[in-house]
Amino acid sequence: MSLCVAVLLCVVCIHQVCGSEDIYITGYSGQSVVLKSGADSSWKLTRVQWSIYKNTTFIASLKDSEVIIYKFWRYQGRLKLDTSTGDLTISNVTIDDSMIYNVALLASDYTRKQVKVHLTVQEPLQKPVIKKTLLSLNDSQCYVALECTASGQKVNLSWTPDGEFNGSYISGMPNSVNSSLVLFASINGKIKVTFNCTASSVQQTETRQMTVRCSEEKLKCEVCTIFCSCVPSVMLSIVFTAAVVLVLAYAFKRKDTIIAACPEGLLKFSRIYTITPQTAEI
Repeated sequence: MSLCVAVLLCVVCIHQVCGSEDIYITGYSGQSVVLKSGADSSWKLTRVQWSIYKNTTFIASLKDSEVIIYKFWRYQGRLKLDTSTGDLTISNVTIDDSMIYNVALLASDYTRKQVKVHLTVQEPLQKPVIKKTLLSLNDSQCYVALECTASGQKVNLSWTPDGEFNGSYISGMPNSVNSSLVLFASINGKIKVTFNCTASSVQQTETRQMTVRCSEEKLKCEVCTIFCSCVPSVMLSIVFTAAVVLVLAYAFKRKDTIIAACPEGLLKFSRIYTITPQTAEI
């Protein structure tokens, strides 16, 4: 190869932006994602070609100002091509849409560019769940323990009070096994306080609030609710049976007084519940 040809090729490559570029994008299941073409904003695109797989399966293109969306079963009704930027939008993405997308660009000045877009689709982050594990009031000082849990992997949790807060709080170390974080707070007086639990993962953030109010009436109500919900039906049966035994024992002990007070009623009662012995035949 002569020196003149080598120099000419270098000039052409510089002008036409030879080579390829890799772009990494994260999408979330059920949402829309935009695959960036990597085109310069100053370019006037004359041709855009999006494809997948190594055998160059075309899915969308721009040629002579005409947009073509190919009838490929995987993306039926889900593709939209931007004619000015060359970006491709995929709506309602799924985990199966995670793959490498290839785009070839041609500008009006014959500048060319090829880009590989690596798309990774993840499940969307759900709102965290908060449950109250402790609420006590002692000498106008309220003590609260809240636990926040979130589903998914690599989820970061944090606690913050909402608005003005006149007490003190501390959150424990996040539990990486089940993505949970406990908050311990001390509140001055019988007031209402709101706490925020924020879950974050990559580009997503979800927050849930819980408002706690320290008052003696509320504490009594919660103790009753917890007790009633924890007592099983077996315990209720035992309590009822014990009550019946106590009533019968009292009646047996005072039977003379009861008979003297209402002999006729007891006579009818005894007649109703009289059991006649049966003789078994051998």
